[in-house]
Amino acid sequence: MTRIGLTQRVSVVEDFGERRDCLDQEWTTLLEDLGHTPIPLPNSVNDGTSHLTEMELDSLVLTSGNDLSSLEYPANPAPERDRFETEALEYAIDTGLPVLGVCRGLELLNTYFGGSLASIDGHVATTHAVEFTNEKSGFEFPNRVIVNSYHDYAIPMDGVGDELQVLGKSPDDSVECMVHSEYPIWGIMWHPERQSPSKNLDRQLLNHVLGGN
Repeated sequence: MTRIGLTQRVSVVEDFGERRDCLDQEWTTLLEDLGHTPIPLPNSVNDGTSHLTEMELDSLVLTSGNDLSSLEYPANPAPERDRFETEALEYAIDTGLPVLGVCRGLELLNTYFGGSLASIDGHVATTHAVEFTNEKSGFEFPNRVIVNSYHDYAIPMDGVGDELQVLGKSPDDSVECMVHSEYPIWGIMWHPERQSPSKNLDRQLLNHVLGGN
């Protein structure tokens, strides 16, 4: 079974004065159903590279939740998460570890490679179409699919990071799917762990990116 590292959102619990690392249980259900072993990753380790090495991961998922601290007005920033995920991404690049960024995860990938984000309306708690191109992707996407949507920020076409190839766009031309031109690094804006109208595509793409059946 492939060991999949999962980053976690930071949730502030004011009544207890705690900052908690949290992971939707549906990630465990989904990955185990696909034959993978999910490994939650803490945000506050002193040495992310050493921790990731000890985990002996086969792939990495940068999950959703928390605004990036680099945004002008982040609603729920988590600097410790930004730090750890950046270190984890650099570890993956150095070791050739496959990466899938989901929603915030794709936003982090795009900004890491020099891209930008823009606020967007009409993409929270809804569904919409995504149109794909299969050019140089190594994965056969359908021409069009309906996906779920839960984000306030988007990647405009003029904000795509260096060496990132756009594979899918929503009807308003915001980026929904990308892959790096050199590294096994992918990103999607929709949520495969939630109720998803693109379930069949999600399962195929997860196994393609993360390894498995």
